[in-house]
This record gives sequence, structure tokens and C-alpha cells, in this order.
Amino acid sequence: MTKIFTLNQPSIDMTMVGFGQAGSRIVDEFAKFQTAEGKQTYHCFALNSNDGDLKGLKFIDPRNRVSLQLGGLGKNPEKAMKILTTDVTAKERMAQFITKKLDTDNHPVIFFAGLGGGTGTATILQAIKDFHNHYNKPKIEQVLKAMITKFGEDKYREKKNEFNQRAFQIASENFRKIGVVACIPLRKDGPDVLRQVNKFAQKIWDLANDVTKSVAWVTFPDNQFFYEQFANLPQNKKNELDNFRDYANKEISNTIHRINVAANIGGTSLVLDSQDLKRAWWEHQGCLIISKQEVPVSMLNTKADVTKLFKTALSKSHIHGDVNLVNKQGEVSQVHHVGLLAIMDRSKNFGNGSFIENAVEDLHEILPVSGTVFSGYIEENNNENVTVFTFYKAKVLPERLEKGLVEEYEQYVKENKELNFTTATIRTITEKTKIDIDAFADIGIDLLPEEQEKANTEQSIEDQLKGFDFSF
Repeated sequence: MTKIFTLNQPSIDMTMVGFGQAGSRIVDEFAKFQTAEGKQTYHCFALNSNDGDLKGLKFIDPRNRVSLQLGGLGKNPEKAMKILTTDVTAKERMAQFITKKLDTDNHPVIFFAGLGGGTGTATILQAIKDFHNHYNKPKIEQVLKAMITKFGEDKYREKKNEFNQRAFQIASENFRKIGVVACIPLRKDGPDVLRQVNKFAQKIWDLANDVTKSVAWVTFPDNQFFYEQFANLPQNKKNELDNFRDYANKEISNTIHRINVAANIGGTSLVLDSQDLKRAWWEHQGCLIISKQEVPVSMLNTKADVTKLFKTALSKSHIHGDVNLVNKQGEVSQVHHVGLLAIMDRSKNFGNGSFIENAVEDLHEILPVSGTVFSGYIEENNNENVTVFTFYKAKVLPERLEKGLVEEYEQYVKENKELNFTTATIRTITEKTKIDIDAFADIGIDLLPEEQEKANTEQSIEDQLKGFDFSF
């Protein structure tokens, strides 16, 4: 990456938060980026279940690394969720992390986690809920109180649903938005991991589609996708990295960062600026599909060649496998705002941007766009490459997540059914004195009963506001 991307200010100030080992290591890559003044480009934080897992981080400020001090969660997110809701100390540390550490002005945040069944799988879900409840739900309540004061309680009781909807619409304009990067695991991680990923990815996707929550987008980088890409890299490229996970972490962080910085550079006749990027990334909800195509500038001879790069990018993703915008029933997934961004190397002139205008025309044949198309290009030292990025949000998921994980899980189950498992036995020593093994059979562990929820039957207006369901 050239200096123009490592030293320039980003167009959007964002807070990056890693949960568990996988999420924290991605954020550690973001923590490397510095401005020309030597300041860290992003606010970077990490949360894990024990102290040891945080020690491998190199660039996140130690003061921004928080441990729940639970000694690990044993790759069991169901158990972890119970601990996070019942362990008083863990709940308090989590709350302090959300309310104190992440109190970084009104910046949007991006939460990162791996869905491999460890700490990140459970904590990212709780963090999304806690973040919304602390930073955004009070804004709805504040607007609603003001409306009740203005129009009266009787009017509110008469048109409660309309009041709630309007209060949400007004307050949501000032929400601190959340982006979610949730990485799905390798195929070989096994059936139990696949089952848990399927379950918890659905929970995240439900939050991403809940209009009353703060999640503006979610994206699902695929470790299987990166593993296969890494295997096909030239050996000299592989030698620069320890493993495919390092490759994945760098690709994710570099892609988001380069787009964010490029939108703040300008200098050409056609510019995708910071406000364009804010609208593309933070308006509406859905899965964020980001693609990148990069080739040596020497391989491109005409403006039409650059346009073709955009067409290729629009049909792919850079961080996971294919998505299908049209299902078997012929129903089309709505595509919101679309971004087209080119980084042209100064060594070759491709005119005044007609290549990108042609790409805008082409994309309407590829994507069912219902929003605005934001496009632009910059000319900088780009290591003699031309790089194009495309990005959009839609109610769509990568094929592997949508149906592939289930197929992989079913394949594991089928293969196990076909296996004949053996049982190990211990040979018996015959003696006159025998130990009564059955005496131990009655030993058991009583499970603690689940806590029962208490419902208040009579509440004041103020108390009612705290429990409202703002969905509509």
C-alpha cells in the first residue's frame, strides 16, 4: 500500500472493535494505520474472555484491550451467552467496555468477530444489543417524551403506534450506526462449529434486518474463501505472510481503509467524496458486498478495458463467495446505494473519467438498483496498478452462508452415519475383593433453575418508555 493511503486522513472517522481472537487480530491490522502526524487513524479496541488472548496483539493500545477475565469460554457460545447474562462481574465489565471505552464522540463503529464458536461469537451479539440500548434507544425515548409533553398523554394513548414510529424516525437520524464484520469458518472446522455458526449468523442477520436497531450493515468474510485464495498465491507472496489468516486480516483491513481514504482525496473531474461514502455505507440496512479488481496498468490499453474491470467486480465479492440477487422464484433482492471507485496509477492517462460513466450504465444491467449510484476516481501513485472497488448493500447473503453451511453439516452427518464406531473397553482384573462401581451411579449434579422474568403490571409513562417495542 502506497503512502497516500497510509498517511492520508480517512473520509469517515470510525471506531474499530474486535471481539475474541479473530476479531481482535483484524482490528490490530487497523491499528497499524497512522496519519502523517503519527496519530492512529482509527479508534481501536479489543475485548476477549481472558488476559492471555490479548497479549498477542501488537498495535492496539494496551489501555484499549479489555478482558472479561473468564479464563476462556471453551468454544461454546451458548454457554457464553448464559455467562454474559448471569455473571455479575462479566456483565459489569462488558457494560463498562460499551459505555466507557466506546464513547468516541458520535463516530460509527464496526464490530469484528470470528464465528468459529469462541468468545467473539457470543460477545458480538451481546455487544450489538448493549450498544443500541446505551447509545441509541435513549434518543428514541427522549424524542417520545418531548412529543408526549407537546401533545399530551391522552393523545399519545390514542395514537401510540404512530407516536412510536415518528419518534423512532426522528431519533434514528442521529443514531450511532454499527457495521458488523462476522467471519465464517473453514469447512474442516467440523460439524459442531458449522452448526453454531449457522445459528449465531442467523441471530446477527436478524439484528441487521431489524429496522429498530442500529446495525447499518453486516458482511460475512469467508475463511474458506481466503484459504483457497492464499493457496493459489505465488510463493513469494506467501513468504510475506505467516498463514492464510494473516492474509485474510490484511485484505479485510486494507480494503475498508483504502476505500475510506480514497473518498477523501479527490483531485479529478469525477469524485466519490466523503458524504457519498457515508450515504453508501451508513444509509439503509443489509449485507455489504465489497469487491476489488486490481491489475497492472500495463495490461490495460483503452478506457473500455477499465470499464470491463468494473463489470467483473460487480459480479464478484472480494471477501467471500458469490451472492444470488435473484432467487429460484424469480424474486429480486433490492440493492440500495452503489459505489464505484477507481484508483488510477499516474503512469498512464485514461482520459477524464468516461470509463467510469460507462460502468455506471453497465451496472444497471447487472444490479437491480433502487438507490443512488456514487462514482469517482483518483489518480495517484498506485504501484503501477489500476484498482477498482465496487460496494453496495442488499438483502442477500453469500451462497455458502445461505445454504452451503447446511449442506456441509449434512454431509458430515451422512459420513458419520456410514462409519462403524468402535468402543474401547478395559479388561477386568479378577480379585477376591471387588469395588462396587454401582455405588457411584447415584452421584449427580443438580442444575440451577433458570431465572424467572418479572413483569410489572402497573407502570408510569416513564417506566413504559423503557420497555417499548419500537418495531413497525
